[in-house]
Amino acid sequence: MTKSEIRKDYFKDEYIIFAPSRSERPQTIENPAVVETTENCHFCPHSFHGETITYQDDGYGDDWEVISIVNKFAALTPDNDSAYGQAEVIVETRKHGMDINDFSVDHIVRVFNAYIDRFTNLKNMDGIKHVIVFKNEGGKAGASIAHTHSQVIALPILPPKVEAEAMAYNKYYLEHAICPYCDIIKLETDKPRVIWEDENLFVLAPYASNSPYGAWFIPKRHIRLISELTRSEKESFAIAMKIVLGKLDEIGVSYNYFVENAINREDYHMHIKLAPRPNVWAGLELGTGVIINSILPEHAAEIYRGETKAKTIRF
Repeated sequence: MTKSEIRKDYFKDEYIIFAPSRSERPQTIENPAVVETTENCHFCPHSFHGETITYQDDGYGDDWEVISIVNKFAALTPDNDSAYGQAEVIVETRKHGMDINDFSVDHIVRVFNAYIDRFTNLKNMDGIKHVIVFKNEGGKAGASIAHTHSQVIALPILPPKVEAEAMAYNKYYLEHAICPYCDIIKLETDKPRVIWEDENLFVLAPYASNSPYGAWFIPKRHIRLISELTRSEKESFAIAMKIVLGKLDEIGVSYNYFVENAINREDYHMHIKLAPRPNVWAGLELGTGVIINSILPEHAAEIYRGETKAKTIRF
């Protein structure tokens, strides 16, 4: 049995407790991942009535294939001074029952093009300080509709978590004269935590992952924003996501991923962080911010590389 271990993040003041033995602990309360339904799906084309469309990809013919619409149940709206902002849903395909890892590389590139369009437009809205592009897949990850989709939310505030990372990033850069994410690529090259790479993209299970099976997708070229990705780089993201998200789909794990971009004009290294959600945070995590992770990143990387199979575990 592997002993527990405390690890610190590469450059942030965040600590993770890795406790592999916790996956074997007794559990009598079940937590189902998701309830699938196809009846009255709000994101199927036949259900679209009076939607406010903000982006539409007609690349496969006359009908849209990827579309962005204003969220009808948004927490933030442009006409509310008390909760100003905008929330949009990117419906990634017309077809119900598919996951993003089922798409072709070209189709995922088209989804990225939608991300770029909505990110670029929303960050230029008056009064907006931060725009996040993210995806919730599965019940444990907060998805309420099974039809595969992503979300984009424009906020009138700079979230403290985002600001804290930016400050830690800048501190590291000043002390080491190198971008921490460029340094992470150098540090992790040829290490057991590497999941996949090509000439454009480096994918790893981070040393102090705050979620089981966590993965980071880092472009090898130092770019600030998702809008700076080339076609070739988008294709690399698509290939890697098919591999990694396909494995999560295979073992039945819900997940979130979110795109991290430069906040304003400062230097940063754009990337995507994947946070699988096989477990639910409890008292220690919520009370202290210190996360317990029962899957070592070295083991997660082996699973993603297909060198070993994921066990049926309880969290």
